[in-house]
Amino acid sequence: MPPASVVQSARANGSATDGQPTKNIGDVPAPSKPTGVLISDGTVPTIMNLHPGGGWFVFNDHTAAGVMTPASTGDFAAALAQGAIHTAGKGFTDWGGGIGFNFQGAEALTPIDASDYTGISFKAWGSSPMHIGLATKATMPEFNQCKKCYDHFAADVVDLTETPKVYTFAWAQLKPAGWGSPKPVFDPKSIVGLNFTSKGAIPWDFTVDDLKFTQ
Repeated sequence: MPPASVVQSARANGSATDGQPTKNIGDVPAPSKPTGVLISDGTVPTIMNLHPGGGWFVFNDHTAAGVMTPASTGDFAAALAQGAIHTAGKGFTDWGGGIGFNFQGAEALTPIDASDYTGISFKAWGSSPMHIGLATKATMPEFNQCKKCYDHFAADVVDLTETPKVYTFAWAQLKPAGWGSPKPVFDPKSIVGLNFTSKGAIPWDFTVDDLKFTQ
């Protein structure tokens, strides 16, 4: 399970793997509610149903010989092809790498309230397994709720082919691996971000599109 500690400070300097996230200071802002079901349709590198919407980023395990596309968050616009988001990588030997986003585009890491929805769906295709991880206040260190953090609510997609397929996950189908402390409890009013990564330290190549909340 990758430690998806990527925040807006990394996006600002064009690198998804430099530095560590800044701790939230003071009260966490009240969660915003999405304005509709469509999160991202692959046409712009920002989240579409929140204002301000967060941006897509790339991240990896810093293996010196590792290469991935997009090469950096600053290059992310190049990953948007015909309304879909493509990423590939190889040579990473710790946990791998991938892409993700924070829902809210605020300076401090900010949760959203997705309690009006039952889960997420997206279209995906590719030649490798894909790991998805949903970050919440309970799994991110910025909110001072976890001692062992980044045990996100997750699932694996292992049947990708070159034919696009729609995948749907109810909130209850996304589960932490179990090593987090304390064990995170899912709250749809505390969602922070979503990651699409390699399933461990193996090469990856996949495309995602039409990411939505389900009702």
